[in-house]
Amino acid sequence: MITPKEQITFCSLKVPAAANSHPEISAELSFGECLSENDWLAPLLSGKAVAEFGCSAGLRAAYLAPYTRQIFCTDPDSMFLRLARKTLKLNQRRNVVVVDQITEATPADALLLDTRRYCDRALPDFPSQAVLLVITGPLPRSTASRVLGAGYEHLPQYHRAAVFAAPRRQHGVQ
Repeated sequence: MITPKEQITFCSLKVPAAANSHPEISAELSFGECLSENDWLAPLLSGKAVAEFGCSAGLRAAYLAPYTRQIFCTDPDSMFLRLARKTLKLNQRRNVVVVDQITEATPADALLLDTRRYCDRALPDFPSQAVLLVITGPLPRSTASRVLGAGYEHLPQYHRAAVFAAPRRQHGVQ
């Protein structure tokens, strides 16, 4: 059981206090860019089963859970998986499952990929049954090539859509 001293509140979501000690998560909590992304993701993912790659501390899954049918989330870092499990438990998100790996057998209508969590790591394999792929974070050419190649490879069988989102500040637009 996590006591009130062991948690903080961020935009009505409860987060384990330990998350605030990690610089990457602390920056995410103070900047709040993820909230604007979540505002447009919520209607896009409404009623869908979602596989989230790069869940970090689980804030996005906690925010989107009330809108989705189910979310399976993972992260390449085991510390973040532990934080995500605590975040989702604190917020009583019963339709979210934190898993070590998302596989082809994971039922997903939509895929969320946060490339910031995979910048120094190989991208995971994506379940091919998903009809929507949403990428947030920087999009290097190698990642774009891999993602678009996977989409085109399955195009005759699966009609896919892709939404590429990047922070405006990365494009020089304020």
